[in-house]
Amino acid sequence: MARSNNWRINKSSLMAVEGAQLLKALQKVAGAAGLPKGFTVKFATKSHGGGIDFDAKEVVIGAGRLFNEAPLPAEKMDVLVGLMLHEVGHERIETYKVWTRLDAVDQNEWKILQKFVNIGEDIAIESRLADNPNLVDYQNALHDWAIGEIREADVGKLLELWIEYALAHKMDWNKMANLSQEINDAMAQLVALTGWLRHEHGYIDRAEAYRNYWSTLKDVVLNPPQPKNQSGDGAGGGTNSDSTESTDKPDKQDSGESEPKIEPGTSSPAPNSGAERDSSEDPEQNNNLAGTNEGDSSAPEPGGNEMVGNTDGVEDELDRPLAPKPEDAISDELAEAIEDAVQSELEDITEAVSLEFDGQNIRDTIIRSRETKTPLIKPNAELRKRLERIMTIRKRLQARTMHGEQYGRIDKRHLHRVATDERIFSLRYKFPDGFPNTRILIDLSGSMSGRQADEVLEAAGALQTLVNAEVWCYNYGDDKVNLVRMDEGKLIHRFEPDGSTPSGLAIVGVSIGMKSGGLVIHLTDGEHNHGQKPWNANWILKKRGIELVNLIWGKTAEHYNLDGINWKRLDGLAEFPEALYQILVEQVKLAKIGGKR
Repeated sequence: MARSNNWRINKSSLMAVEGAQLLKALQKVAGAAGLPKGFTVKFATKSHGGGIDFDAKEVVIGAGRLFNEAPLPAEKMDVLVGLMLHEVGHERIETYKVWTRLDAVDQNEWKILQKFVNIGEDIAIESRLADNPNLVDYQNALHDWAIGEIREADVGKLLELWIEYALAHKMDWNKMANLSQEINDAMAQLVALTGWLRHEHGYIDRAEAYRNYWSTLKDVVLNPPQPKNQSGDGAGGGTNSDSTESTDKPDKQDSGESEPKIEPGTSSPAPNSGAERDSSEDPEQNNNLAGTNEGDSSAPEPGGNEMVGNTDGVEDELDRPLAPKPEDAISDELAEAIEDAVQSELEDITEAVSLEFDGQNIRDTIIRSRETKTPLIKPNAELRKRLERIMTIRKRLQARTMHGEQYGRIDKRHLHRVATDERIFSLRYKFPDGFPNTRILIDLSGSMSGRQADEVLEAAGALQTLVNAEVWCYNYGDDKVNLVRMDEGKLIHRFEPDGSTPSGLAIVGVSIGMKSGGLVIHLTDGEHNHGQKPWNANWILKKRGIELVNLIWGKTAEHYNLDGINWKRLDGLAEFPEALYQILVEQVKLAKIGGKR
């Protein structure tokens, strides 16, 4: 079973939202794997290729061949995690510092040397991931996916043979028997280098090893010799279709007669079997391959001829399993939509809402997001002052009662016209500081008139400045329920009254993430014409211990004047402070809100 099934929660059937959720998940994976803070994770596009950019502090994942459906299957998610871990691996082993120590290389050789070093670094990272029991499953998923795209190595191309042996973990021994003596000797050197890279070494050692091995092998890479058998058509060197192919496991290679031979006169560590981890090699011999100081490496020293001859063949893509490909890029349109989803914290809560409406068929997609492009609007000063006065009265009343003052007890009876109970004036609620965890939900569907919309926005904004409350608005449009959170203090925004009124779905949707004891204040005109009804939502919230109060700006109350629903009809903004006072009373269990008739 795919490992990501055990921990991935947030998914979406919308590509942009799913992409944003994938990036968030990969960012967490990268942080857990050791990626420093400050790095961001993105998907590769046509204008921005994959890889890790140490200057821009970006990890760019080439997900184009994987991310082509939503939600992404767990098997593909494992591969994405493997890609993420591989890129983080480059930071962990300090690949960028290897390049700084190779800057003196002849520029004519630089491009092909980059490919040579990339193979070596991939070997080093792969071995470290394979040694970690918590990460090996992701590495295996990445490997199985990557080698499915790789073609068979050409017997005349040394680097392709190295890739096939060290990264694809397969070797056709019949093909190896057809190698020229030059390729055979060179492969012996690369087998030795592979075994050494499978152990941990610092970037100085690795850079020096690459430099020394490159000096010995570059002539074979740049001027490929002809294979023994010329009857083939290139790739595979003319091997027949039933040739024996085996993985580079020790038990397979230790017994083969065609095991690569080491070049006479070199001081490279002798290749044992080419296994992924050559545990039987002499540790001292391995450690002598590349010393801490430059020039201390025991890799083959530069010798022989300089680069000569024709290099026409070296421009071909080396077919490294994780080499960037054009199809790794996602479209610019999707990338822009994902970026917008990330910025606005787009979240698909359809599954969570469906679980709350247990047994009911939820056909709509429900999306929550944060509005990020709103102008700063000052709340109504007079309304805020009235609300603040109510808060102050409540706080003073509590203080008097808790100090046992007689006139406080009289004030209570006068203000609430009910018998009082000392127990209700505990420290549980200390307004405004102790106001419950509150979310204000505003109906901005098409049925809300301009005046109603303006008034509910003013009411919500004034209350938000006094208590710890989030302000959300909702409607139904573009085939989904839209729940948008306003930034604090930013009341008027792009989200204008439009669409249908999915009240029940919106009420439950905004409550996702709230704990028992919370409060949802719903400001609406009383209309409802889409999805589950407010009555259903009311009882779902009650079951979770969340209070729902409906304040209705309008004449319609047929969906709210039902038993068990707290509601109050307002004739305008002027009645909102009194309604708020009733909410405070409800929260300390002094009275119940009843319908205004």
